[in-house]
Amino acid sequence: MTKFLRYILKKVKTAGVFLKKAVINITRFLYRSRKMVFFVIAIVLLTLVFSFLFATLFSNSDDAPNGDHDRSIPTTGTIMVQGLEIYGGDIKYNPASKKVYVDWGELTLGASKNATFNVKSNSNVAVELGLNVTGWAPAGIEEYLTISWDYTGTLLSPTQELLVTVNLAVAASGEFIDFLVTNEVTAFGFDITIYATGV
Repeated sequence: MTKFLRYILKKVKTAGVFLKKAVINITRFLYRSRKMVFFVIAIVLLTLVFSFLFATLFSNSDDAPNGDHDRSIPTTGTIMVQGLEIYGGDIKYNPASKKVYVDWGELTLGASKNATFNVKSNSNVAVELGLNVTGWAPAGIEEYLTISWDYTGTLLSPTQELLVTVNLAVAASGEFIDFLVTNEVTAFGFDITIYATGV
């Protein structure tokens, strides 16, 4: 038993000497390489600071209750018609302004949303549909948004109804982020005109 205890004590002493030497060597290495160590620490700290600032600048926790930290921007789009009626689907009516509109909700960068509704011709001849977008607010935001629809040029007979879908796609580019920050954009809107062209 005594030999065993001596053996254990010897091993503990050896391990202690090894650890002491290791600590001394590491300390010496860190002292000799202190410039490099400080440089690495500075890089890590700068990275953490910039990551925090970037996340704070381009996230909106109020708009992201589920942890989605993309910038969310509410938008609406009024719709005017010429020679047509539109109704149903995602169309809403504002009794105060007597205008119809689509509430696209809050759009995140890179998002794409559809609005579907019925179009009915008031003409007594077959017509073709056209779509025009104006009234962008703020000005310049149209460079980062794309509005399209699934209308393929089908002629509408008198009183004929047609279900159409308009798509709004939002860019996710760095330029768009710069535009939003520079102009302090908190919401945007536009006017869509859908019109009938006689054929």
